[in-house]
Amino acid sequence: MKILFIASNRLKRVMPPMPLGLASIIATIDESRHEIRVLDLMFSEQPEAELKAVLTDFAPDLIAISVRNIDNQSYLHTEYLLPGIKTLIQHCQDLSDATLVIGGPAFTVSPKAIFAYLKPDFGIAGEAELAFPVLVDRIEGEADCTDLPGLVWQEPDGVKMNPPEFIEDLDSLPIPRRDLFDNQRYAAERSFGNIVIKQGCSFRCLYCDSPHTMGSRWRKKSPEKVVDELEIMQKENGIQMAFFTDAIFNTPLDYAEAVCHAIIDRGVKMGWMTTIHPAHVSREFAELMRDAGCVGLSLASDSCSEKMLKNLRKDITKEDLLSASELLEEMDINYILSFLIGGPGEDRETVDETIDFVSQRSPLLADFCVGIRIMPHTALFDIAVEEGVVAPDDPLMEPKFYVSSLIEDWIVDHLKAACVGHENWSVSHEV
Repeated sequence: MKILFIASNRLKRVMPPMPLGLASIIATIDESRHEIRVLDLMFSEQPEAELKAVLTDFAPDLIAISVRNIDNQSYLHTEYLLPGIKTLIQHCQDLSDATLVIGGPAFTVSPKAIFAYLKPDFGIAGEAELAFPVLVDRIEGEADCTDLPGLVWQEPDGVKMNPPEFIEDLDSLPIPRRDLFDNQRYAAERSFGNIVIKQGCSFRCLYCDSPHTMGSRWRKKSPEKVVDELEIMQKENGIQMAFFTDAIFNTPLDYAEAVCHAIIDRGVKMGWMTTIHPAHVSREFAELMRDAGCVGLSLASDSCSEKMLKNLRKDITKEDLLSASELLEEMDINYILSFLIGGPGEDRETVDETIDFVSQRSPLLADFCVGIRIMPHTALFDIAVEEGVVAPDDPLMEPKFYVSSLIEDWIVDHLKAACVGHENWSVSHEV
């Protein structure tokens, strides 16, 4: 079977992310049985022309499209991206008789609603590395596939969906096929090559759907497998800097320590960044990360107001942030602070508390993002429904944002004024 994989994301924002999930799925395909082709639209100057060319030249039997983003997550300048994906799918259906399958993180947000809107032949919600190669075999053999985990399909009486299954043994997955993508172009525009070292999230942040989409238990690659992948990234893909994309690197702490020790023991000389929990940063651990190649960190803060940290259910105190930032500054380790401004209860006092805190610290970057994207299956969704911001049956396929009514009339001008004189401060997604 001839399979065309399309990475549909063209949203660059600050740093264009390489489609690592799609690269991981491609790695599961047996190329002794199937011929594959990849079309990455990230840097395409004429996406429709390139799509037409590959459909004509390659004539695929199956087209798999990864949908990474529903929107750009910007309250100030919202871009709704699914209409563009719908146009892409329509072009595929007009120019090819291939079976069309969609998946990806955006599709997993609200699979049935997005499937009904995009109208592919099949969708796979959640982690597709195990289900997709089986789906390929079933389609090739014209066999029933409606028992596959995460499958979404159309029946006469409506869209159907099987519950997704989480992959427990991440070590069983092959190394993602980064070689099929333009690593040098991504490196030039991003500086980092992304790597997943664990899945899931055990935290309960008010706005985050990761515990629902990825599970609330940590599922981890072995430290040895992580280092194997880093070596391949460096030696075979030419990637010299890595970004560990898991939600929080230093939880569980013993696993993070084991990964650092494995990097050191293998002698891998590669810089990396990640996101850490401010409450679990000792001097010993910071030194270990630095010895293992860490060149910078993002502190998972969202606010520096004690009230808002509680309201956002961050499991962090202001004292945690102070201790972590002081330690990192003392050790000359660069760190970034990113804030979500406008959650429930946000007011002038809490905003100014965050601004005052940052003004006394020395982060490499401080980014203020106004408005919080409301996601299904989150506590923020429940609050938004209670306050009449969204309807109870809204699948949130189209972007909706929560902004405290106590700040929405003045917050943008206030933050812009606060950024004056701080070249490394910014209001995210300014118009």
